[in-house]
Amino acid sequence: MATNRRNFIIKTSAGVAAAVVTVPAVATQPRLTEDDPIAIALGYKIDANDVDVTQYPKRAGAAGAAQFCSNCGLYQAQADGHGTCSAIPGKLVAGPGWCNAWIPQT
Repeated sequence: MATNRRNFIIKTSAGVAAAVVTVPAVATQPRLTEDDPIAIALGYKIDANDVDVTQYPKRAGAAGAAQFCSNCGLYQAQADGHGTCSAIPGKLVAGPGWCNAWIPQT
């Protein structure tokens, strides 16, 4: 019995420690700026309303006006209106932003 309890405590402690280490790592990721090379390549704007629809017609019209990072299939919400994007690793993107990699959520 003591061995099972000891294993439970060890495994639980390790899991809690991993969760504590993971959360700050995400929070410390830098935010993507519009002058970052990958942002420029993808036409990223922190505010989707600033997208030039003549250059990015995907964002034009009623369907395009409903596209935001926060409803993209590549976006994972975090804190403070920002989240991670699998198209832009290592940086947080703004939820109300947009880029040409936008795809619908499934």
